[in-house]
Amino acid sequence: MKTKKIISLLMATMLAIFPVFAQKSNPNRATIVFNVAMDCHSCQQKIEKNIAFEKGVKALDVSLQKQTVQVTYDTRRTTVEKLQEAIKKLGYEAKVQQDERK
Repeated sequence: MKTKKIISLLMATMLAIFPVFAQKSNPNRATIVFNVAMDCHSCQQKIEKNIAFEKGVKALDVSLQKQTVQVTYDTRRTTVEKLQEAIKKLGYEAKVQQDERK
């Protein structure tokens, strides 16, 4: 019985840790941070709902407090310029704050 619990715990740990390593080793992923002047919670939601569905977007963090939009994306499917343009189409100016492209 103890052996089954130990094996289950090890399997769960491996499944939880594996995606972290897989994400860091992917050379086709990059992260960009834009400064975006947002005024309210509605602005934040508008960006979250629309940019999350842009081609190649893998992760999105929109901070109203920091006035930033952090996007992790697949470099084979989109570019910084396309993401910036998508934000501009929503009515917001997006300036590159931090670029972690490889």
